Amino acid sequence: MFFRQTESKAVAYRLSVAQRLTNDHAALERKFPNLWEGVRLSYQQKDWQSLSAFRDALQPFLDLRGYWKQSLTLNKLAGEAAQALADTINAARYNHDQADILHQQGNYDQAEKLYQASEIAYHTLGEDAMSLKSRHMRSLVVRAQGRLREAEQLCESTILEARILGLDHWLAHPLYVLALLVRDQGDLQKAEQLIEESLSRLVDTDEFAMIAQCHHFLGEVALLKGSLAQARIQLESSLQLSQQVGIERRIAATKRLLGDLAQIEEYYDEARKIYDEALEITRRLGDRPELAKLLLSKAKLLIQMQHMQEATLLLQGALSIFREIGNEKNAKEASQLLMRLEELSRPSIDMPNAVDSDNGDRSKTRDE
Repeated sequence: MFFRQTESKAVAYRLSVAQRLTNDHAALERKFPNLWEGVRLSYQQKDWQSLSAFRDALQPFLDLRGYWKQSLTLNKLAGEAAQALADTINAARYNHDQADILHQQGNYDQAEKLYQASEIAYHTLGEDAMSLKSRHMRSLVVRAQGRLREAEQLCESTILEARILGLDHWLAHPLYVLALLVRDQGDLQKAEQLIEESLSRLVDTDEFAMIAQCHHFLGEVALLKGSLAQARIQLESSLQLSQQVGIERRIAATKRLLGDLAQIEEYYDEARKIYDEALEITRRLGDRPELAKLLLSKAKLLIQMQHMQEATLLLQGALSIFREIGNEKNAKEASQLLMRLEELSRPSIDMPNAVDSDNGDRSKTRDE
């Protein structure tokens, strides 16, 4: 009895610390091992209320800092707690959040099923706005699996119902997805217009992560259009906001595009440094979709620098991941580059567009 009371006090103390520090991610980083012990103890004691409270206090930190393994575990435990408490609304919420983590890791099929389960559960409970948010996220994972027409239908129905419900600010999110789909079809001007509308709905909100994402998108479109100065402005704005909020996944993705920009400008050493910084973050997070994109970008750089063997290894890694997560478009690009390198490696075939061997590893500097 004494030990149980002691453990209960330990859980209560750790929970109070987690709740007090929920927005102080640097402090949570330092105290995390001790707080995670509180999670373990609350589960061991079947203290379902405390377990759910731990989940709500720690989840934003776990997600933004890339503790996805612990986040998945905590969501699973919280799901058990919700079932034990017959808390159907939180059970739906945990399904949605579990899907978010699987989505970030590239487990799109599992994420899709959980988003759909969450959408149905919310709709059954009369939580129409929350149901729409799950459908919105389902449109993203459907797009990631290459089912573009289905993703577009999901997105358009989400926008229509959001307008009916008066979710004016939140409309920024499905408008962003629609912009992705329009960009996929090659209409860059319309995609930009949709993102500008999305940003206009985020004015005077604290949705800094979403604002950063929009600037990232505009930077990527500017790169596609060859507007390099505009691309740098947008990407640096995105990076600054992402660093301010501490969104490591977005930091890595934006650094990748800044590396692409440096590569286009022929600052090869700078590009390589940026890619390596992003790769360090992405490997630590276990973000397979972003890792594959980074490997592809760095491989293209190494081809420019005539480091063909290293480029081949990176392309093989990227191709493997793209195939695992079902990204056929990027898998095709990586495969075509690999075949090109195989052709170039044959002695009888000259290397088209190659830099002369005596200066092939030369990179411009910002002073040139």
